[in-house]
Amino acid sequence: MKYTDITFHSGTDFDTDFIEYYSINELEKKGNVKAIFTSAKNSAWKFGTDGAAENFKKLSRTLGISQERFCTTFQTHTSNVLVMKKENSGEGVVRQTSSKDYDGIVTNENQLLLCSFEADCVPVYFFDPEKKVIAMVHSGWRGTAKEIVRNAVCVMQEKFNSLPHDIIAVTGPCACKNCYEVGSDLISEFEVNFKNDIDRLFIPCREQKDKYNLDLISAIEVSLLRCGLLSENIFSVNKCTIESENLCSFRRTKSKVSHILTAIMICDDKKNSQ
Repeated sequence: MKYTDITFHSGTDFDTDFIEYYSINELEKKGNVKAIFTSAKNSAWKFGTDGAAENFKKLSRTLGISQERFCTTFQTHTSNVLVMKKENSGEGVVRQTSSKDYDGIVTNENQLLLCSFEADCVPVYFFDPEKKVIAMVHSGWRGTAKEIVRNAVCVMQEKFNSLPHDIIAVTGPCACKNCYEVGSDLISEFEVNFKNDIDRLFIPCREQKDKYNLDLISAIEVSLLRCGLLSENIFSVNKCTIESENLCSFRRTKSKVSHILTAIMICDDKKNSQ
């Protein structure tokens, strides 16, 4: 897996309305897509959480995009993927979402920001520059074991005629394989879909018996290659949430309300003119 450059955007000390964020250069260099993730400076994002509504207002001003063009789902660590349409605009941001138990969202709508929230789980961005289709996936160990990224690619194919070899995928900031310690009980969960890859995904801990470091990013790469994505189109931002204090990590802080917002949007001027 190759690494992509990222660019950090921060406001001035006097600009209290600015939300710090990183842009993903490998995706944004295509010219008609915006792909971002936020820092730990503003960490309240889930609907109903104290400070979330204000943060979304600030992000709207920072990006120059109406909150009514943001959307998200109620994530529950599933492998379910949903197509988001214009009528989903604002869900989970300015009003409660009706889209529950979905951890992956797909659209071909222009100017619709697909949002997800993570704090060690893997955010996965998808972009098909040929069909102008995007997806945003929240892939924790449960979603990874159940191959949610495969489901996202299938939806892109079935609903929008995307071809796997055209799709670009980027894994965002998450707990890296050197930090993500799990118990041996997770092996059986992964054996269902990764039977031949267990030895490379579960690295035994030297200090503790029956403890392993789990390589979620490699598991996701295995799934993507199975779907037909080209290895040269699979990237990682190569940032660990546990190691970086500028990102949100449940394992590091134990906070249940602090998350990174990860998001992607098509911003095709040609579509606007049609």
